[in-house]
This record gives sequence, structure tokens and C-alpha cells, in this order.
Amino acid sequence: MPHELCLEAIKLGLVKFGRFRLSSGMESYYYINFKEATMMPGYIKRVAYVLGTALLQEGVDALVGVAVAGAIVASYIGALFDVPVTFVRSEPKNHGLGRELEGDVRGMRVAIVDDVLTTGGTIRRAYEVLINAGSTPVLAAVVFNRQQGGGRLVRDLGLKLLSVCDVSSLAAEALKRGLIDGGQYELIMSQVVER
Repeated sequence: MPHELCLEAIKLGLVKFGRFRLSSGMESYYYINFKEATMMPGYIKRVAYVLGTALLQEGVDALVGVAVAGAIVASYIGALFDVPVTFVRSEPKNHGLGRELEGDVRGMRVAIVDDVLTTGGTIRRAYEVLINAGSTPVLAAVVFNRQQGGGRLVRDLGLKLLSVCDVSSLAAEALKRGLIDGGQYELIMSQVVER
């Protein structure tokens, strides 16, 4: 059974069902807009507690959030558990120091934090930035794993994957509780490529 926070995301409207085009260009039968959780500090704090508790058992020195929502989740975790936090920008700044990574993480074991894992492209980009910065990425922590190839990419990078919500267990529980119907469930599961 998925964590209750996953089902709560449906009730809060963070997970919507229908037909959507994702930033990767892929079409999806559901949409996760975790950025809306920033207006729900009690919810995001509980998510950060669950993810942070699992994450800190891995002995990381710092958290590196992927801009934007991943940086917010990482910040909540860092504040709750007193862990240093920085973030990777979606592209280098075109002014000032031109950084794409804020903070010095050289020699540190770091966790990459993001809100949603689909293909793994943002995790791979953050991984490369961190390797070039002289740190050692050891894991990727996400709130939602869409199970659409990103987990495989994370493992290929040699990282451990932690997630609060896997879409297959979320869909099964949502069906059981009448939050979606059988047709919606089948459409969602047709896009799951990792079990």
C-alpha cells in the first residue's frame, strides 16, 4: 500500500487524472503538479519528514535539490533535520558568477532531491553537475516515481533510489478506494515500464 501522503496528494489536487502533455513531450493519463504543495506547508513538511527520515539513514553530507520543486523539498528536509542544502539550476545563470550549482559540495556524499521522476533527465543533469563539482552523488530521492524509465537511469548512474510514492501502488490503492475507475487504472498502468 502506498504511503497515505500519496493518496492525500490526490485529494489535495496535486495528482490529476485525464490527458496531459509532460515537459518531456510524453503524453500521460495523469499529472502530478507537486509545485502546488508549496502553498500547503503542513503537507510538504510531512512529505519532507518521511523522505528525510529514509534519506538520512544513507549517511549523506548534503542535499542537492533540483530547481524548482526539488530545491523546495530539499530545503524542508534540511530545515527539519539540520542538513546542508544547495540546489542545481535548470541552466547556468547568465549573470553574476554564472553558476548552475550554488554552494561548495567538493568531497561530500550528496543526495539529489526532486519532486517527480519520469525519464530521469533532470537527475542525470544534476548528477553530471555534481560530479564536475567534485562531489559524490550516492542517491536520488523523489516524492513521486512515475516508473517510466527514470528508475533504470538512476540505477545506471550507480545511485540508490528512494521515493515516497510509486505510481503503480498509488493507482492500485486509488482504484481500491474508488478515487479512479478501472479504465483510468488500466491507462495509468499501460505507461508503467518499471515494477
